[in-house]
Amino acid sequence: MPRKKIPMPAWFPQACELMAKYDLSLLQAAEELGQNVSVEEAAALQDRKPFKEALEEARLANYVEIGSNPRLCKEAVVGMLYKFAERLSADGEDYKAADAVLKLAKVKGIIGAEPDSLWKTFSTFSQADIDGIKKRLNEQTQEQWQQSAAKPEDDGAKTLN
Repeated sequence: MPRKKIPMPAWFPQACELMAKYDLSLLQAAEELGQNVSVEEAAALQDRKPFKEALEEARLANYVEIGSNPRLCKEAVVGMLYKFAERLSADGEDYKAADAVLKLAKVKGIIGAEPDSLWKTFSTFSQADIDGIKKRLNEQTQEQWQQSAAKPEDDGAKTLN
């Protein structure tokens, strides 16, 4: 038996925005907007394709807003990771807390994988500096190769005249 069609109310885009931004349920968002919605109506609305699409758009818009915030910087990420690690430790999730602390140390640059260390080493060089180093290295390699080719190798055998 097909479901009873309920028209999409005019306030549902605003409700989707509240749901995405503040992690509210549809009932909570409707209440926040001053709308009276029953549990059955909310369930019927949430199952509809237009509502799901509007909620996904609102979530993406929220992520864009968060990502484009100029205050979102390395220090903010470090603070969030520290807060998560503390919360996990307080909840007795020591293994997960240790993992969060390890990630925090990587973000801070305290520890890191080899590519991270190399990046710190070579990050001050310009492309011209790197090209110059490559050129000198190639020249030195060529010189060493020519010197070893010009010098006869002594294999311990005496030549007969």
